[in-house]
Amino acid sequence: MLTNYIDDSMMKSSQQSTQALMQVDELPLNASVAASSERDGRVATLLLRTNNQEKILPIYRGKQFTVGRKITCNEVVTHSAVSNEHFTIYIVVFDETSVPLVYCWDRSRNGTFLNGKTIGKGQRLLLSDGDLIEIRHACAFTFHQSNEKMFYDSVLETDRVMMTDYEISQRVIGKGTFGRVFLAANKKTSKQLACKVIETGGSVSRMAKARTEVAILERLCHPNVVSVHDTFIIGNRIYIFEDLITGGDLFSYLIKDETLGPVPEAEALVIVFQILKALEYVHSKNVAHRDLKLDNILLVSQNPGSRIVLVDFGISKYVVGSRRMTTVVGTPEFSAPEVGFADSLRQKNYRSGYDFKCDLWSVGIVLHILLSGILCTLRIFQFLRIIHKSLFCLGISPFYDSTENTSRIARNARECRLNLNGAAWANISRSAKDLVKRLICVNPDERFSVQQCFTHPWIGAHLSDLLSIYETKLIKDWQAPIQHHAISNGNSSGDGDVEMQGDERRKGSKRKELDT
Repeated sequence: MLTNYIDDSMMKSSQQSTQALMQVDELPLNASVAASSERDGRVATLLLRTNNQEKILPIYRGKQFTVGRKITCNEVVTHSAVSNEHFTIYIVVFDETSVPLVYCWDRSRNGTFLNGKTIGKGQRLLLSDGDLIEIRHACAFTFHQSNEKMFYDSVLETDRVMMTDYEISQRVIGKGTFGRVFLAANKKTSKQLACKVIETGGSVSRMAKARTEVAILERLCHPNVVSVHDTFIIGNRIYIFEDLITGGDLFSYLIKDETLGPVPEAEALVIVFQILKALEYVHSKNVAHRDLKLDNILLVSQNPGSRIVLVDFGISKYVVGSRRMTTVVGTPEFSAPEVGFADSLRQKNYRSGYDFKCDLWSVGIVLHILLSGILCTLRIFQFLRIIHKSLFCLGISPFYDSTENTSRIARNARECRLNLNGAAWANISRSAKDLVKRLICVNPDERFSVQQCFTHPWIGAHLSDLLSIYETKLIKDWQAPIQHHAISNGNSSGDGDVEMQGDERRKGSKRKELDT
């Protein structure tokens, strides 16, 4: 049943993406690409060139644009070298402050070339202003996006000389309190990567935290956890080369018009199953994520049935034995009561700390959102998301109260008063509702573990189908990154070990510490 659902959903998504979503403007040969890209709603443009024509193709936010031979494609090219659906351009927007990221998805048999190199069927690459997309012997497209965010970094210009295997561009594709994320590439393979630059500013504590994140990431290698290819410590900076995840985050995936809408229950099941597979692995490595939320769950593609990837292990914790965590960290709307973000949500019985079950509470919040959606309008949500305000009163919390009284919402959370009887839950199965209750459970001793989730009827009844989908569709193309050996000097230990916590060490680290 689930296998058929995913197959049907992916086919429908493919058909939808090739509908005629916009009119194509035919302009004279000397038309200005820049001018056309500034029209309302346009994120970027493609300048199409064939033997006998040249025209501007606009790319709009929220719309996919497909080139191929089928008459349902946005741009029909009838040349014999063109596949029915040759390539698709799509856009990822994380929030209103970020520059849209435009990707090219190669769907062809004969090959789509980007700047002279083949993309590869099924592969997706981030486009940059001036890129040339070619269908050999048929046509070529020049990509234009005038609002790319570039950042000249003088320190990076110096440091990149030491990272000889990688090319780091000035293209900023993300940012946070840690620093920036730049578009990068492996020089040998031409594979696009994300380079996360952590700024420590000379702070000993910030450097220690950054080293911990690096050490944790280097321990992990799983299809549903972001892959780290290499890390460098140069002066007061840490460079982490990670997989570039091309489908955006779960937040942007759920955007429907002006709200965050729910997904079909079967799709929610596939997403949550993958989150649990990731946590099963991460917890087996004695690591607690501690900041599981929509923003930190990325998708490889924007189609149903995509592989999901957990990211941002910046506040993760390596826990040895029966030790408990006590630091109040994470995002309040997704954090378990025992973490202690607010006195009104902290239970006296759990002030002695918390364990891996904190991640399972977060899974429950995510599942609740997947099944019911978010009640607030998107613009308000994004605004508060940017300034990091509490979102309890805006419906992201399962303990939302129609009166929007914050004290009542806090009390509902403290007493775990879940209301799963509203209109949004009318067609949700009893077993799905029951798992939500088992996860969003105030007492961590009674809260479900990962293994209990796998045996719960909502998942257990479909376990064989889920495992089949997982192995044959979701992770079949995933490849573990090549492990690099440590390069040490006077700044690091002689054997290249990375200290995790206590006596735990991981040998053969990919970390490289270099003198400036």
